[in-house]
Amino acid sequence: MDTATPRRSPIRSTGTAPERKRGLLLLVAVVAAVAATLAVAVEPSQATYQAKNGRIAFRRYFDDAHHRSAIFTINPDGTGERQVTHPPKGFVDDQPDWSPDGALLAFTRCVPDHLCSVYVVNADGTGLRRVSPPCPGNAEPPKCEDDTNVTFLPDGRHVAFTRSTGRVREWRDWGQIQHSDVVVSDLNGGHRRVVLRSGEYRADYNFAYFSPDGKRFVYERANSPLAQPPLHRALFVASADGSGDHRITPWALDAGDNPDWSPDGHWIVFRTRVSSDRNCSIAVVHPDGSGLRQLANYGARANMRSATFSPDGRWIVFATDRGKGTNPAVYVMRVDGTDVRRVTSSTLWDSAADWGPAAS
Repeated sequence: MDTATPRRSPIRSTGTAPERKRGLLLLVAVVAAVAATLAVAVEPSQATYQAKNGRIAFRRYFDDAHHRSAIFTINPDGTGERQVTHPPKGFVDDQPDWSPDGALLAFTRCVPDHLCSVYVVNADGTGLRRVSPPCPGNAEPPKCEDDTNVTFLPDGRHVAFTRSTGRVREWRDWGQIQHSDVVVSDLNGGHRRVVLRSGEYRADYNFAYFSPDGKRFVYERANSPLAQPPLHRALFVASADGSGDHRITPWALDAGDNPDWSPDGHWIVFRTRVSSDRNCSIAVVHPDGSGLRQLANYGARANMRSATFSPDGRWIVFATDRGKGTNPAVYVMRVDGTDVRRVTSSTLWDSAADWGPAAS
């Protein structure tokens, strides 16, 4: 999964920078102490893992403007590629997330520069159903809600997503939605509850992902010009009910882009320097903010995309061009950053990867 700059208004580009660029973000340089911390590689956890590794889901763009895309799956060795979703013309399917049993995929379906909604589909592409409430035509907030960044909860019966509602306040180079909520619902869109709500026009609350035990969730907070520090982002961890949220990465690191928990709950993987999209790294940190470490970096101009852990906790899947100036492809590496292997072979843009368990 990946995004460089999350949604600031319902007028949306469905990608990252260059996919989902929003506004002009001026970030301070990362302090030397953080850089030094990031130079250390993470050691593999010695926990006993239960889930077996299954297929990798990812999003593929079909055009350079990133106005057409679909969800695909593939085996970790690069074989057996399949297209799972077939969106109507003018729609983008994005940000897939596997259910804990490997039977379902949740994703967002977007009209570029307009509205996104949450969907769930069987792993073979059948049984497509909408989770978000219906919205007529191409209406936008405040008439309709905008739902993005969907992930499954550990019980497999609920999903969490970002719900954006209200009006949009515009600055010279920035548009900010009024309300950004982390919402949990069942797979039919019912029994909704708001677990975390931003202050009005203050920030976007993106990519809520619950820990394996379901007791906490990590999310990316991206500040508007009204919040402090303005136009910065960081990772936060909160209890399952939204209480006790606290920052775990430095604001200067600009961390986010769909963070993911390791299966043992000891690590969170994420991408650095999301807004500037230069000199990005795949890094990990403990849920209490300690142990910040870099795993992969291919230079200032390399295209780096979001990362997730494998179900057995021994690998990480991510996307990059490895500094070659091409479209990114899906890669896997061991959790210490070694043994990097390419998975997808297309020349098109492949990213937003999520590694699912073997179907039970």
